[in-house]
Amino acid sequence: MSKRPRHIAVVRFSAMGDVAMLFPVLRAVLSQNEIEITLLTRPQFAPIFSSIPRLKVQAVDLKNNYKGPLGLWRLAREIKALNPDCFLDLHDVLRTKILRRYLRFLGVSSSTFDKGRAEKKQRVAHFDSSLPWLKSTHQRYAEGLAALGLKVRLDLGEKAIDLDKSALQKRSPLVQDFLNSLKDQSTLNTQSGACIGFAPFAAFAGKTYPLDLAKTLCQALIQKGHQVLLFGAPGQEAAQLTALAKDQKGIHVLAGKWPFAQELEVMSALDLMIAMDSGNGHLAANFGLPVLTLWGATHPSLGFMPFGQGLKRQLFADRRQYPKIPTSVYGNKLPKGYAPLMRSIPVEDIVQKVEDLLG
Repeated sequence: MSKRPRHIAVVRFSAMGDVAMLFPVLRAVLSQNEIEITLLTRPQFAPIFSSIPRLKVQAVDLKNNYKGPLGLWRLAREIKALNPDCFLDLHDVLRTKILRRYLRFLGVSSSTFDKGRAEKKQRVAHFDSSLPWLKSTHQRYAEGLAALGLKVRLDLGEKAIDLDKSALQKRSPLVQDFLNSLKDQSTLNTQSGACIGFAPFAAFAGKTYPLDLAKTLCQALIQKGHQVLLFGAPGQEAAQLTALAKDQKGIHVLAGKWPFAQELEVMSALDLMIAMDSGNGHLAANFGLPVLTLWGATHPSLGFMPFGQGLKRQLFADRRQYPKIPTSVYGNKLPKGYAPLMRSIPVEDIVQKVEDLLG
């Protein structure tokens, strides 16, 4: 663009993890530029961004209100009415490409970003752990914004940028009562006692920690004096976590019991999160928490490591047993015999890493 924009409309739908990775980038842009940003995303993701000052979030229900080409045309006209200087597509799929075309017809300039699809596929096909890591998704988002003439400075070292939790300090009474009850429990009356989040599920089996090992891990953490809070999606995941936690003192199931916004309030109070290559790890990282990520069929060198985390906060499936890891960019493909790969991350290694990170 010939001059720096004053108002941009940014779109990102997709999975929760991809959307959550926008948080530190948008926060940085708004803190470093005099600009207005309207983020268009799925309604259920709006609470992720509630603590970012000056960010406007417009919920877009693609399944009902904006379905098909006519629905996208309606959305394009609504974006036009926002009067943005530019529309930035940080999703870049068929749906958003159509939206960009409509907007250009309406006189709204648009741009996108480099997803790095080809280089990611190339890296998977010829993986070499000694090669330099690809750009992170956070960096790719930042470059898409910088191309508009905006300042975007990210701290991508092991210490995340100082994220403002002020909007979450005034927690809802229900959440505050729950957190107070954790402090009153005897297992936390030890010097090392901590509140640890654990999200064993992921989008695909090759990234999900087996539930029998997950139960063993929870028990081991409780024996260390910690409380374990289980995160997951409503429905089947919540039911499985409830079964796992049955009759287990010190394990608390959040999945399916709390609205998403309140889950985030609880998450902000954790001391550490254990997550797979999944959205919960990115959500926790947005609060500046240490996140221990367990990698199965995927690898962080492709660009999906949670923000502000370093190598010491990553554990990997054994590539000596499973040399074809990463099996795909997103972990949706498993070669024959690779189903048990997450079992090659021992519970003992996770517990030791947790103790090291808690210090």
